Amino acid sequence: MAIMSEIEEQERKIVNEFCHLLEKSKQLFNGLRDLPQYGHKQWQAYFGRTFDVYTKLWKFQQQHRQILDIKYGLKRWQIGEIASKIGQLYYHYYLRTSETNYLNEAFSFYAAIRARGYYSKASKEESLPYSHRSDLMVKKLRYYARFIVVCLLLKKMKLVRDLVRELAKQIDDYTATYEPEDQLEWSLVLGEIKSFIDVGSP
Repeated sequence: MAIMSEIEEQERKIVNEFCHLLEKSKQLFNGLRDLPQYGHKQWQAYFGRTFDVYTKLWKFQQQHRQILDIKYGLKRWQIGEIASKIGQLYYHYYLRTSETNYLNEAFSFYAAIRARGYYSKASKEESLPYSHRSDLMVKKLRYYARFIVVCLLLKKMKLVRDLVRELAKQIDDYTATYEPEDQLEWSLVLGEIKSFIDVGSP
């Protein structure tokens, strides 16, 4: 019994630490919006702190995935959200520094989300309320749009075309199931992306 109690206590600590890191990472990420667009010192220190927490969170969920799956109920889309945020951090670091290695890191995380299908069951997440499923689908669409932008910058045109086809299907699914009035807005996004592709085509 004592051994079981120790195991349960250890598992509880792991779940609590994960929740703490997850909440802290969200707070730091949301704070990025308040940073000035220009000026080196402020954003670099804040970005560094945010990166550190997300790196710790990412490694922590990898190390304790089984316990988090069972005791916390960790979903694949939640892992995808963490990976997507890290991809966004790398992309914004690229925008501020113009260093291509950060763009490549963003690509790696976005590509992993697609390869591992982290968002593949987002629309079928029955444990979530209807409105939350709708929000999750929007996050999936935004992930696709961000991934396409990164691929355009890296001139991965074949992958861009594949992603555009996937995004078009996801938009159809989303607007048919959740928000038909969003069809126009997302169609405009898709149209702008296709215009970029046409301009970049020989």
